[in-house]
Amino acid sequence: MEGRPLPNNSTILSLSRIVDANGVLRVGGHLNKATRTLPTSETNSIIVPKRRPIAKLIIRHFHESVLHQGRHITEGAVRAAGFWNIGGKRLVSSLIHSCVQCRRLRGQVERQKMSDLPIDRLKPNPPFTYVGVDTFGPWSIVTRKTRGESAQNKRWTILFTCLVTRAIHIEVVEELSSASFINALRRFTAIRGSVKLFRSDWGTNFVGAVNPLEIDTINVEDGPVEACPGACQRFLETLET
Repeated sequence: MEGRPLPNNSTILSLSRIVDANGVLRVGGHLNKATRTLPTSETNSIIVPKRRPIAKLIIRHFHESVLHQGRHITEGAVRAAGFWNIGGKRLVSSLIHSCVQCRRLRGQVERQKMSDLPIDRLKPNPPFTYVGVDTFGPWSIVTRKTRGESAQNKRWTILFTCLVTRAIHIEVVEELSSASFINALRRFTAIRGSVKLFRSDWGTNFVGAVNPLEIDTINVEDGPVEACPGACQRFLETLET
């Protein structure tokens, strides 16, 4: 092709191409006189045809060297190394789309499908007939003042939530023990009335209150579906008085 003019629809017609001393086709431009201060790879990049296997090899090499970054960073690394890929943007995007590690890192996050709500969440009942129990805290509070500084203690909160109306009842406890939970539960039932069913997690203060209160328990792990660790629930069921 030496000495022949390029066709009018050539993709490199606008690149002011030049041929160096080694016969390599490079991009022209306005920095030809800066070869003393800048390397030739920056002033005149090597033109790489897009339909040649070497184009994909170059892009894959620099894509891995930048640790599987996006299109702009990968294309910038290729340009900084002195290569000008014809149709580089589309070629880089195609390679990133087919990269297994990139698809794994940029994959869509799956969402757990929500199951049907239990009957105690849907059946109309008076408030606090079916209750969810949980503990949150602690908070540091000032209990008394001394000569040196204020003495501080910790307080936790037992959260009683009506599973039907979503109403909330809060009881403050001084420690995470079964005795404190039993006292909070008695204060709760004295105000809100009897409860048919409690739902709680595997808190030690909840489990320790089962025998003293003579509560019948239902463990979800005893069912046909094994519960996931950390997401187990324990059903504390009491008879209505």
